[in-house]
Amino acid sequence: MATAPSNLIDLNAAVKRSPNGLGLSTLRRHISSGRLPAVKVKGRVFVNPEDLDAFLAPQPIVVADATLTDWATRMAAKAPAFRPEQRDVIVAAFASTLRGA
Repeated sequence: MATAPSNLIDLNAAVKRSPNGLGLSTLRRHISSGRLPAVKVKGRVFVNPEDLDAFLAPQPIVVADATLTDWATRMAAKAPAFRPEQRDVIVAAFASTLRGA
């Protein structure tokens, strides 16, 4: 039986390495779609651990300003009427979060 190059791991090891509990079928689906590079040796599928780590790494979500404005407008329209002190709490919470950005 041929063995994979030493820098590759099989899919069972990849599942164990996955911190967010990706299953075998999920990894296979990402491989089939081309999102996760893999090689097949004698019928067994292997991935590079560095490719797997890059695939599993959190990706920032960038939202267009127009989309964010639309969302905020919809949320504001659905919000109940707030008392002035409640508005102050909300504004302070957002201001505090935005200062940290």
